[in-house]
Amino acid sequence: MPIPIALLVDDSCPLIHVFRFHWEDVHHRDPMTKDGRRLLDHIPNSFLNDFCEICDRWGFAGKFSIVPAPADRGDVVRGISGFPPEETNQWLDTVLRRLSPRFDFTPEGITHNLAVDLVTGKMLPIGENEWSQTQTRETLTPYLVRQLELLKAAGVDANGFTSPWVFGIKVEPEYIAAMVEAQRQVCRRESSWYFLHMRWEEPHTKPWVAHKDQRGRLVSIPATIPDLWWETIDEPNVEPTDIAERLRDCTTKVVKAGGTPVVLTHWQSLFSNGLAAGLKALDEYGKLIAEDGRFQWVKCSELANATPDL
Repeated sequence: MPIPIALLVDDSCPLIHVFRFHWEDVHHRDPMTKDGRRLLDHIPNSFLNDFCEICDRWGFAGKFSIVPAPADRGDVVRGISGFPPEETNQWLDTVLRRLSPRFDFTPEGITHNLAVDLVTGKMLPIGENEWSQTQTRETLTPYLVRQLELLKAAGVDANGFTSPWVFGIKVEPEYIAAMVEAQRQVCRRESSWYFLHMRWEEPHTKPWVAHKDQRGRLVSIPATIPDLWWETIDEPNVEPTDIAERLRDCTTKVVKAGGTPVVLTHWQSLFSNGLAAGLKALDEYGKLIAEDGRFQWVKCSELANATPDL
């Protein structure tokens, strides 16, 4: 039997380099690389096309986040501020047409930046991650509902959730209840999954059922292989083949330990501040996994459905 493996792509969204904006708005620091280059504001649609080509080449599957209102610079329904609406529509069309056969979609916060006051629509002076850690299911549920509603209005069926940073980790039982209820309200879905935990120090880790009752079932899918692509943001001369080989070694370690290889990357890691060295490393990694011959890329929903109940 092939070994299931999944790719998690975090922070992806149309046109906005959301990492650059949350570095400035949440962390209050200049958006710079470690070697002194300014982080770019814009990730062009051509980069998404290049990513899709590599996914087609190697059959990547897993999860692809879509931040509904990235950095509060417009949203996936109205379009991104500063760009013609058709560019946002083109991005969404490409995602749905080329990635939906092999990737599940999730929201990742509303803004992946500062939290939003749902009544006024204005940004709060606190990041979504920090805000979430003191909330209850009563306040988290409408926040998650808004995420799903925005994606649904844009034609995206999001069957899981991705946590921006470690959203909700300090109140995880409340967060779990909110995820189950939000999926029921917006999508009439009783079985879902979420990505929150990163367990590369525990390579034996597999997905687990975090919740099951008469209202719904929720599976936690942890990352077991770290985002080594991230290095390409700060190191323009990093060798893509080196990253790919180290990722292969991490994958082998997880398999030997009996865990499920779930590979984490980020949109900005692949973009590499315009150099796309991370995307080249993804291409090399896909080749190594294909040459290994033991693996089958799968959606996160497939991992969730195959996870045995408690």
